[in-house]
Amino acid sequence: MFTIRIFPALLALILLTPAEAHHSVLNYDGKVEVKITGTVTSARFGYPHSIYRIDVENEDGDTEKWTLSTEDPRDAERLGFADELRNLKRGDTITVVGWPDKFKARTLRGHQLHYADGTVVMMRRGNYIWPKDILKMDKMALNPETIPAGFPSTNQSLSPVDQVTGWIREDDHLTRIAREYADGHPRLIGLQSGGSTEFPGVDDLLECHTTREDFTIVVSVDDLNAAQRAGIESGDSYIEDYNRVLSRWWEQEKQSCE
Repeated sequence: MFTIRIFPALLALILLTPAEAHHSVLNYDGKVEVKITGTVTSARFGYPHSIYRIDVENEDGDTEKWTLSTEDPRDAERLGFADELRNLKRGDTITVVGWPDKFKARTLRGHQLHYADGTVVMMRRGNYIWPKDILKMDKMALNPETIPAGFPSTNQSLSPVDQVTGWIREDDHLTRIAREYADGHPRLIGLQSGGSTEFPGVDDLLECHTTREDFTIVVSVDDLNAAQRAGIESGDSYIEDYNRVLSRWWEQEKQSCE
């Protein structure tokens, strides 16, 4: 029998850090869960992802062809379910819970497998889209009472360079993002030089966020004095990490570029 249910994803799931991933997961809708039950028609436990084709009978009696994408052998071994994926074969009945691809019909990134014998494989724990640092920021942003007292609201009357260098001195981009969000003005940090502005740490797929109204704070590098320039240059990695976390969190939690 075919069953499919789509409902808001309220689970919080941990994924590999983006540097470890083979491909971006941004094309999957982490806010929607899909559940299918069907028969495996082909199985490939391999690279860059393990891929399974599943025939699903819909309510009209027609067969729909679905695709399950999940971990490669190395990652499946590290996460503890390599044997389960390796042994999934043609003819097996399987129920899959996962997130749908935003662009490819009937394609899922799986996070649960329910086997016919009752075995359940939880392929991911925590947040599917977010690594641990973004989860940490998310918890503070949504529970501002947990933000440490040492991270007060930003003085909006200060110049952009004074605001950003103050954040760099704090040396905690996660808490600062949470504080800015709780105050209602989270902003990506842009560095302007020679007439162009760059946002270090923002993925190419997320560049649309750098054009959102009131979502940026831009420092004009060309206008800095020596002390200010030194302060900004000392925070290269801070700015990259700040922008990476805020842009990816915004993509999944608030508004997508797609």
